[in-house]
Amino acid sequence: MTRTPVVAKKTTKRAATQRSASPRATAEVTPKSGISLTQQAYDAIKEKILSLELRPGLFLNEAALCESTGLGRMPVHQAIHRLQAEGMIEVIPRKGLVIRMDSIHDIELVLEARMAMEPNIVALAAERIGDEQLAELRKLLKESKGLLNQSQRDSFSLIDRAFHRVVAEGSGNKFLADTLRPLHERSDLMWHLRIMPADGLEVTQQEHEAVLQALVARDPKAARKAMQIHLESLHSRILKASGS
Repeated sequence: MTRTPVVAKKTTKRAATQRSASPRATAEVTPKSGISLTQQAYDAIKEKILSLELRPGLFLNEAALCESTGLGRMPVHQAIHRLQAEGMIEVIPRKGLVIRMDSIHDIELVLEARMAMEPNIVALAAERIGDEQLAELRKLLKESKGLLNQSQRDSFSLIDRAFHRVVAEGSGNKFLADTLRPLHERSDLMWHLRIMPADGLEVTQQEHEAVLQALVARDPKAARKAMQIHLESLHSRILKASGS
């Protein structure tokens, strides 16, 4: 019996190109860092918004964001949907995208949410935080103590974010820490809007040191009170500086 030769199917160049360019392939490509392209796009665009590189009221489109981030259409498209859900970008039909800005009222709401959560989180941290985390907090406050000049506020703000992150992680509850993280991110806008008073860095430094002192003493009650005082003070200072 004569066998019919098996002929391997050729994959056309066009078909291969279509597969490699499919939305699913583009969205799921993950670099060596282990961070998806969608997450990279989200992080990059969000940072540009919070730092006011993309200013409130600015109209733009996906192509412009692809160019500024160096990422493809699908990751950027998915990142836009996440940022739209978070209220940072508004999609206007037939016009494109517009960057939204948190008003002073929105910032007040962020601080209100933090005041409802963060004092209880730091109380847990007073019971659970590890020695390495306490050492990291000491290091952060040592660095921030040399950054109290208003010209150094951007560097101080990075330490501020790191300080609150380590405290939250010290609670030993990843769900609480993950819930608090976006509130800290939204709080970054306060630094870039320059709405805190001239002595704001010094006051914040002193309040952070009080929080650390309570954590070192393993005193949940004192830690809760120190964080509550810090957040209420921050709220008061922002309202005063903004004239509200």
